[in-house]
Amino acid sequence: MFLGYIDPGSGFTIFNAGGWLLSLLVGFFSLGLIFLKKIFNFFKKKRRIVLLLILTLIVLLLSVTVYYMIKKTSPRINTKIVILGFDGLDASKIESLLEKGQLPNFARLKQQGAYRRLITTNPAQSPVAWAGFSTGQNPGKNGIFDFIVRNPKDYKIDLATTKINGAYAQKTLKGRPFWKTLTQAGIPSVILDCPVAFPPDAIKGRMLSGMGVPDILGTEGTFTFYTSETLDSKKDIGGNVFHVKKEPEFILSLIGPRQKMNDGMTKQVRVPFKTIIAPDKKSIVIEHSGSHINLHEGQWSAWQDVAFNIGFLKNIRGIFKFFLVSIEPEFKLYISPIQFDPRAPYQAISHPKGYSKEIAEHLGLFHTQGMPIDTWSVNELRMDEKQLLQEADEIFKEKKDLLDYELGRFHEGVLFSYFDASDIIQHMFWRAIDPAHPMHDQETSKQYKDTIDMWYKKFDALLGEILNKIDKDTILIVLSDHGFNTFKRCANVNTWLKENGYLKLKDPLKPDREGLLKNIDWSQTKAYALGFGGIYINQKDRESQGIVSPGAETELLKKELSEKLENWIDEKTKQPIIHRAYKKEDIYKGPFVKDAPDIILGFAIGTRASWQTGIGAVPESLLEDNLKKWSGDHMFDPSLVPGIFFINKPIGKNLVSIYDVAPTILSLAGFSSEEIKQMDLDGEALL
Repeated sequence: MFLGYIDPGSGFTIFNAGGWLLSLLVGFFSLGLIFLKKIFNFFKKKRRIVLLLILTLIVLLLSVTVYYMIKKTSPRINTKIVILGFDGLDASKIESLLEKGQLPNFARLKQQGAYRRLITTNPAQSPVAWAGFSTGQNPGKNGIFDFIVRNPKDYKIDLATTKINGAYAQKTLKGRPFWKTLTQAGIPSVILDCPVAFPPDAIKGRMLSGMGVPDILGTEGTFTFYTSETLDSKKDIGGNVFHVKKEPEFILSLIGPRQKMNDGMTKQVRVPFKTIIAPDKKSIVIEHSGSHINLHEGQWSAWQDVAFNIGFLKNIRGIFKFFLVSIEPEFKLYISPIQFDPRAPYQAISHPKGYSKEIAEHLGLFHTQGMPIDTWSVNELRMDEKQLLQEADEIFKEKKDLLDYELGRFHEGVLFSYFDASDIIQHMFWRAIDPAHPMHDQETSKQYKDTIDMWYKKFDALLGEILNKIDKDTILIVLSDHGFNTFKRCANVNTWLKENGYLKLKDPLKPDREGLLKNIDWSQTKAYALGFGGIYINQKDRESQGIVSPGAETELLKKELSEKLENWIDEKTKQPIIHRAYKKEDIYKGPFVKDAPDIILGFAIGTRASWQTGIGAVPESLLEDNLKKWSGDHMFDPSLVPGIFFINKPIGKNLVSIYDVAPTILSLAGFSSEEIKQMDLDGEALL
């Protein structure tokens, strides 16, 4: 609002210069008083008529107000729509198990309605795909292109799902999710753990945020590991690892967020705890926050509380678990990522804010971190597969219990529930079913060859329970965001750019293993890779140190790079690395296309962008075997990893895209085709 200012002297000048105008105004005022007196005398004589007119006007105004309030806030429909999101369920595997008769409830759902392979987003990444699911829009309209984003002004990188501003997170999704449209129409929804929905939206209903909720350090999940083993020079990607000298008693620390000091510097806040090794060396006692926790080898603790003081009367409360890996021959203690306490989160992780507390009070404490299953502790050999499966089972039960809780009071609108274990299990156990994988061995295969199929059957059993709970009028949709396949080889895309003359290092003798685009000589670099399939042109007037002119020079370079990359052959396997290279203008449309990578790489099955490429590193080797237990993946060309779509109603369309789901939900909720058309969605209603 603009506020003008007139000083007191100005008014005095106007008064003196306009005496004649004042006399005229006084005359008009006198005439007005005479007119008002006559009206008053009329009202006095006709009191009953006037009161009747006033009452009639009040009734009319109230009727119109109530009509528009009802029109705005009451649901258009009384039907119920239940949507289950099973991350990563693969079309080929589903079809194979259906053919073998091992998924009776998926078969039942298909018979009731329809099944289609689901066309996923480009790239086939979870945050990109679930953003497309919720908005019905491509990344050019919703702004989510990858797990990783960069700022062209300073080449700094960040997570695409979480943007931290000071101590608080800001929303990164720029599109409009279907639940906000439902809210505007007065239709309630319950959204449980949907990725890229943090911070939570204020909706008519309830929301618990999922992928995108960080731990209290602001990361996707950082574990802590104390060990008496001698540490090698390798830095763990996903955790803080510390060497300790094994003693009967020693003091360790829980690592919290950074606190800003008076001198402007920051320090990591720590909370100490005591560890006492039992005389028989088979168990330990942990003294923490006034409690005594007894742990045997291979045992998890219950949830533990911790509060980190980050300033005057400011605490961040967290929850976590201990796991005692071993005492002999080496002491090894794992501490899970410390997550927001749902009873008092530092920043709201649900809507209403107290909903997360309600869940904890009714169902018990639960994982609040958006990506809760800790795969990196297994990748870094700090934990093993047994512990990961225990954690996956626990988180699956948490999500199932919450779904059951909400189904018990679900009477109208939309209910969405997301499960991530199907994605994680395939990431970590694909090597057990692929004899050609470099991490495949007989022992792993013998022990875990049925693990993936068992989890598909577990989701089938869950589906059976839901089918038995819903009534015949409830619409049920089951989908995955993408499919899965084997991940055997890692491609270092920045190394390819360097070897082909498009990227230069400041120090050519110092390979850039740490990443973050730190060792790149921008004055001689035409293109760089970041994220899990994106190449950016180092363009003038966009990148702060760009050298490639926008327009013809950029377009020529994009064409040249795309052609060369599509002819990139792995000398070891004799197979293509890239199935197809896409220019952003060919696959995206919308106001945020400008933020997209200039080239998006659709990798051939078996090879994926390396972890180092994801953070902008330039390692020495061009290609290398994937020697991590993370052995399955979906970040291949989207045409090669379709997801699944089931619905308990017949549909006519054969080709179904993930962009079709949001308009289908809105159509079922009563929105007309014309209304949906005006929303600028990239899909169409299937019913």
